[in-house]
Amino acid sequence: MVLSQARLRCRLILRKRCQRFRLFSTETSKIRNIGIVAHVDAGKTTVTERILYETGAIRAAGTIKHGNTTTDFLPCEQNRGITVNSAFVQVHFLEHIFNVIDTPGHVDFNFEVERSLRVLDGSLVVIDGTRGVEPQTVTVWKQLERFQVPRLIFLNKLDRERRNVKVCLSSIRETLRTVPVLVNHPVYDESKQLVDVTTISSTHELTELVESLAEVDEEIEDLYFSHECDATKISSGEISKSIRKQHQIGRVTPVCVGSGLTGVGIRSSLEYMIQFLPSPLQTLSKLPPILRDKVCGVVFKSSLDPNRGVLCQSRLYSGTLKPRSKLFNIRTNTSAQVSNLFQVDADRVKLQDSCEVGGITMMAGCKDFRTGDVFVCQSLKSQFHNIDELIQSNRTLKSTMNHSKPLFFCSVEATDSISNDRLEKVLSDMMFEDPTLTLERRDSGELVMGGPGRLYLSVALERIKDERGISCKAYKFRVNYMETVSQQIEHVHTGPLGELHLTMSPADSGKVVTVKNVCPKTREVVEPAIDSALTIGPLLGLQLSECLITAKFNLIPPEHSKFPTKEEKKDLNLMVKTAIRDIFRNNLSVMTLCEPIAEIEVEGPQEYSSSIIADFSLRAESLEYQTLFSDEGNWFTLKGCAPLSKLTDFSSQIGRISRGMASVLKIETVKYGPMELDSCREIVKMFEEGKL
Repeated sequence: MVLSQARLRCRLILRKRCQRFRLFSTETSKIRNIGIVAHVDAGKTTVTERILYETGAIRAAGTIKHGNTTTDFLPCEQNRGITVNSAFVQVHFLEHIFNVIDTPGHVDFNFEVERSLRVLDGSLVVIDGTRGVEPQTVTVWKQLERFQVPRLIFLNKLDRERRNVKVCLSSIRETLRTVPVLVNHPVYDESKQLVDVTTISSTHELTELVESLAEVDEEIEDLYFSHECDATKISSGEISKSIRKQHQIGRVTPVCVGSGLTGVGIRSSLEYMIQFLPSPLQTLSKLPPILRDKVCGVVFKSSLDPNRGVLCQSRLYSGTLKPRSKLFNIRTNTSAQVSNLFQVDADRVKLQDSCEVGGITMMAGCKDFRTGDVFVCQSLKSQFHNIDELIQSNRTLKSTMNHSKPLFFCSVEATDSISNDRLEKVLSDMMFEDPTLTLERRDSGELVMGGPGRLYLSVALERIKDERGISCKAYKFRVNYMETVSQQIEHVHTGPLGELHLTMSPADSGKVVTVKNVCPKTREVVEPAIDSALTIGPLLGLQLSECLITAKFNLIPPEHSKFPTKEEKKDLNLMVKTAIRDIFRNNLSVMTLCEPIAEIEVEGPQEYSSSIIADFSLRAESLEYQTLFSDEGNWFTLKGCAPLSKLTDFSSQIGRISRGMASVLKIETVKYGPMELDSCREIVKMFEEGKL
């Protein structure tokens, strides 16, 4: 009887909660398209789960530990406890719609984050309150700046012992180059447990807030001095107005606090998102006038469904989209008809009658649409060239997404011959969905898969097994080696059109090609020919990097004004390719390999520092050590650089040495460096023997 009454009470509470936060208006001004971004393990998914619970979208909040969170629905995410796939959910709060995208935090899945950020109107940057700003926080912050996405910071995990709000604010100011404005503060009970958050009210806190604003707002500075530096005499309305104004122009960033695990501060952060982050109307105002009353949107994620075909998750910037709407793709210059629209909710979808301005939907029927494509209504097809120019000059619509070249490769094959025939098709489908994955079939029949990191490749293989039922084994893991020259080399090639003086020398970063003594039309021919010839090096057929190439032409003056003709273009191409082939063949002894070099950062308790330094020293080229003193004990930070090939087991080794207490905060490739001669010979030999 008691149990039945308890269940009834729970149902009544849940019903009241859902009624309280039911959506009363669908005005565009009451929509917020928000991305949750952070460094790995800062608590993004936990915060997202609490947002779902506090708004009545779910009955109980799941946890990473139990693998039952709403947005981490893939088996590999639940097993590993990390997010690898951006997930979309929608919640209702205080008559507003929140379209929330929970993004990955690991650097290997950077492109998954980037394509989601492009279509956001605002973001919640989650920072671990015990660590402050971490390396991936800086990466996503720069991405948000590039896409001009407004930010609100949430200091998470303030229920932990090593929390430190002041240190976090200092790291935000120094590392993210913004003025943090604390808009609320944590409340602790006598046992130092986090119980609530409250608005800034004490004299000391108000003074700090006003002085932060006075750094960037002259009006607040004048008010502050006119009241004889008494912050309590400045009204809350004037302070809020200043924060909004300075936040809109990017001078300050509001910071709210709480704990995603306990839910403290989550409702408050939602209120600040309504107050400080923009609606889709502000994005609409940035579009070219011709597009503001027509259908215009961007595909930010395309996928293949065995039953529905190509599915395109899209953000609608203007107009109203419905099933059977005819759309025009600006990239392909082709038309398509939307067969169906779907509302996405994590791993579930349902049919949608229409999508309004600012909405996020999934379209079916647009088989030629890909990630990053801009589409408009069919009626604008006749103005294609004008629309294309407008889009290329518009920062909201212009595609600026970047994805890095693969850093790790491995050979892959199915465990049984029947599945082996399906494997290449499955990997091709995955490449369609994620362009950071590469695939190559070698002459030996070997299938080689490439990606931005070893974790990325491991997750890809795990997803093939979980989602397609194909068990695979991976072998020959290697980093992305490139070829270069160890000293300056020169070569002169003579052809029917004249001479080409070719010089190659080592460089510190990248590949730089300089072409001299040619007209613009000839340059358009020879530069692509040089780039093409440098993609295949003489040692292992790998791309050249870390070198300076100077191509100086002494061409015979042409007898006509149409130089270069079609035949002369062929001769120029042949001249370039032959010269580069000859300089390689004549200087094979000075060719060498270069490998990716990564920056590393490790943090942990002082007691494990000597063991970790010993392991680190065997791998690192440089080393920097720092001891951090705090009330909870002494911690150390270790920074350095090491070849990426020596770091394949680094994270797991650090975990074993420190019994899980130390963390690898950063492994980020920053450059390529030449290999030692003996190491180079060993790698070449392993390639020739088929071991890599």
